[in-house]
Amino acid sequence: SDVRAKEEQLVDINEFMHPRLEEICETLPAGLGRWLARPHWAHRLVRRYTQEGRVIKTSSLPGFLLLYGLSRWRRFRRVTLRYAQETERIERWWQRVTALAAVNPALALEVAQCQRLVKGYSDTHVRGLRNYETLMQVVDRHARALAPAVLRELRDAALADEHGHKLRASLQQHALQ
Repeated sequence: SDVRAKEEQLVDINEFMHPRLEEICETLPAGLGRWLARPHWAHRLVRRYTQEGRVIKTSSLPGFLLLYGLSRWRRFRRVTLRYAQETERIERWWQRVTALAAVNPALALEVAQCQRLVKGYSDTHVRGLRNYETLMQVVDRHARALAPAVLRELRDAALADEHGHKLRASLQQHALQ
């Protein structure tokens, strides 16, 4: 009914997949993912293969099995490069929050809220992570003088604009670049 097909009509479902090389590396076991991320012959080969997106016909058996196999990979998540990177980043975030909580609880709360910037996948994830890292650099450099309201304003600017123009303008406005 969603595609307005007639009852006797067959409907194929096509999924467009365009994984970046970094995403492929992140789904592999940590050691293998780090190896593939370094520039060499395998890196160039996989990068060439990922330049174009793939259309997967998920209403066919091969397409379904491909996506089913990818979904089964979640049980191995704890050995992947992305899990290792996320765990390390979360640990640094937690250390930063607890250290700030002893000195400036309001700023620590704002730093805790900054985790909201890291979400999604693909380009959305990359942009959010880049904005998060930018704000954490600001916190690390200006923690003693940074007002919680300023960090909240920076975070809201980062969330409001996917291209980062508002965040850059806000950083310039507060002379925090």
